[in-house]
Amino acid sequence: MLIDTTQFKANHLAEDAALPAEKTALIIVDMMRRFCDPAWLSGGNAESECWFTSELQSVIPNLRAILDAFRASGGLVVHVVNAKWTKEAREAVPYQRGRDYDYFDSHAMSVIDELAPQRDEIIVRKLTSSAFTGTGLDYMLNNAGIRNVVLTGQYGGACVFYSLIQSREYGFTNYWPTDAILHASAVDQAMITPLVGTRWATLATSAQIARSITGQRALA
Repeated sequence: MLIDTTQFKANHLAEDAALPAEKTALIIVDMMRRFCDPAWLSGGNAESECWFTSELQSVIPNLRAILDAFRASGGLVVHVVNAKWTKEAREAVPYQRGRDYDYFDSHAMSVIDELAPQRDEIIVRKLTSSAFTGTGLDYMLNNAGIRNVVLTGQYGGACVFYSLIQSREYGFTNYWPTDAILHASAVDQAMITPLVGTRWATLATSAQIARSITGQRALA
């Protein structure tokens, strides 16, 4: 059976929506140097490398626009990085062992310059796909009075999606800026995005999120 995702009734952010900065967190998942290298991501597949190169050229500046808006409004920013503590990654979830990951805080596994963390921003180090598993992220968000979570980064069908599901389980209201999330392929993007919007998150653009967090409104 073929499923027509255009028939999905997704939730979209209203143009006049406002997200209170003091109750909203931006979660940036896995935007490290190695993970933002199209050649590494593609694993030698030329078609995939073209996809990642093209997508990152828009995802990174779109994500930066959201990041700038959060910084300007005083919203909470959380950078999530995935790497390993030991050579064998024996502390990591089993399915990640053997992957070409470097150590935490190494140059390769640090956030790219365009999105580099600043003072007063949280860095969460994870050993699995979800930003919440074993990290205490839910504890920190609740302590900070956060109710809304904006999820960005990569991949839309993997770590960002897993983080979304757990975020929902913890009771947060979730937002999914479609142009600030990297997917593994065009097929994944076409499948995951409408599915997310049907029940798990409100879909938006990076510009809409930036306006909603700073209190600006779109021009008529």
